[in-house]
Amino acid sequence: MMSGLVDPSIMAELYVGFIDLVLLKGSAVVLAATATCYLLRRSSASLRHGVWAAAFVVLLALPALRLAAPQSGLTVVGVRPPVAVSGPGIGLPKAPTVPVEAAAQEAVQLPSAVPASVVRKPVATVGIAPPYRWIVALWLVGLLLQLARFGGHLRAVRRLCAQAEPCPDPVRRRLDRVAAELGVRRAPVTIVSSDLVVPSTFGVIRPTIALPRAVDGWSEGQLDAALLHELAHLRRRDYVTHLLAAFVKAAYWVNPAVWYAGHRLDIERERACDDGVVDDRLDPVRYAEYLMSFALSGRRTAVQPALSFATRSSLAERVRSLLDRAQARNPLGGATRGAIVAGGAIAIAAAGAIEIFGVVESPGQDAAGLSDQDPIVRRYAAWAAGESESPAHVDELIEHLGDPDARVRAVSAWALGEIKDPRAVGPLTALLADVDARVREMAALAIGEIEDPSGLAALRDAGPSVVSAEARAWAIAQIQHVEEYPEVFVGALAGPEAPVDVHIADLPRYLDELAGNDPSVRARAAERLGILGAPEAVEALLDALEDADAAVRAAAVWALDEINPSRDARGRIPGSDGTY
Repeated sequence: MMSGLVDPSIMAELYVGFIDLVLLKGSAVVLAATATCYLLRRSSASLRHGVWAAAFVVLLALPALRLAAPQSGLTVVGVRPPVAVSGPGIGLPKAPTVPVEAAAQEAVQLPSAVPASVVRKPVATVGIAPPYRWIVALWLVGLLLQLARFGGHLRAVRRLCAQAEPCPDPVRRRLDRVAAELGVRRAPVTIVSSDLVVPSTFGVIRPTIALPRAVDGWSEGQLDAALLHELAHLRRRDYVTHLLAAFVKAAYWVNPAVWYAGHRLDIERERACDDGVVDDRLDPVRYAEYLMSFALSGRRTAVQPALSFATRSSLAERVRSLLDRAQARNPLGGATRGAIVAGGAIAIAAAGAIEIFGVVESPGQDAAGLSDQDPIVRRYAAWAAGESESPAHVDELIEHLGDPDARVRAVSAWALGEIKDPRAVGPLTALLADVDARVREMAALAIGEIEDPSGLAALRDAGPSVVSAEARAWAIAQIQHVEEYPEVFVGALAGPEAPVDVHIADLPRYLDELAGNDPSVRARAAERLGILGAPEAVEALLDALEDADAAVRAAAVWALDEINPSRDARGRIPGSDGTY
């Protein structure tokens, strides 16, 4: 379900975001709210409810902030994202990477030397291997189930409204009078339903109070208690925070701390409304009696997601609070609301700035594998350093121009050409005396890429036995900014003049053609892979740097440069049909 045409970098980001947001930051926000409410335990329930509501706002804002705001780089625990390639398996057990599956279903694990920026490009043939894929899949399935469950609750409320009857006139008149006394500007819709045993409130645009059919037999005290409590919900706009909490609990469903926060939000909301009732007109003891009579009147559960007057789960705590004469019952003032909003904003900023668990893309790590004992790892590291185009890697790459492996020397030369630091011209000039012809050619091409005139003399002195005439002519032309290099290099190194229609689905065919016998086909395949910008072609293109044909080698140089994600400004954007 999560394999096939799924970008592994997207799966890695989802996995890291799941750990960072849903588990770690979600728990941290709840822990902070719990500690705050403990310190405020003798304050009013309205204040503690405000703290819990602010916590849910923070939890809701964090995913949006992660998507919209750039990361600050403050990461407590860092992981490297996966990269997709179709090369040989590389096993580095201690490398901080995420395992991936190759297109040929061969499990591989790339070294940490491969830069994180590589996986920013769309990849269409690999997927994150278990357990990462299934952790993300399980969370997404749970999210959909929670949303479906909430949708079912909303349908139940609509069904209740459709089957309900208008409220009796005496009750309606009493409700209007109490609403006017409390300053409720808009009197709610009032209905009676046989599906209810306790009063309930719901609705944002059309606030509704639903009463049980037994309301005709209530005493005046019971009716006043119920109406005052439900009107307090409307006055405080509790249904809005209730819906907000429901959506947050759906997104954070796997975290029990968030469910605990939802439970505390419900209790403090009901206690705040209780405080409003007893503060307005009713004796706390008498109101507690009414509350118990409603909660114990039947076994049917409340209709979700309506706000019910009394439930057994919170009855004991609410009664204890009502009977506690020392308990503060004052509502929130303007200054207190402002302090809660400011605290929530600070928490959002702090939580958004720090990643407890995130993807690390720090400078210097891209070339960490240059000191590895495996030449394949060193070659990848050299390519990664060139892809980063960071001058911080120049000294290391110059050192590896003397690597015992010719392929590492060649890719290190290519990388120095990508970085274009004039400090590399002297060492690259010395590399023109390398024993390997491919390394000498790559050194010449890199000197041309740097475009520093100090390399002209060495290039002109290099005869055909040192470097091919084509490579030498191209490098000299690059430095002199003229178009006099051989025709064989025009298409490969300058890129196609006309738009080329390529599809990600053709990636396997281009890789096969790059390994074919016809040099012209190999050159065209390398060019197409560069246009495609597919990171999984890197291994094959690195091999093509040693191709016997100069045009193929030149096309591979150009293609590796095009795959560099920092070149996306050129406007190569995939279309909906898979073309570029």
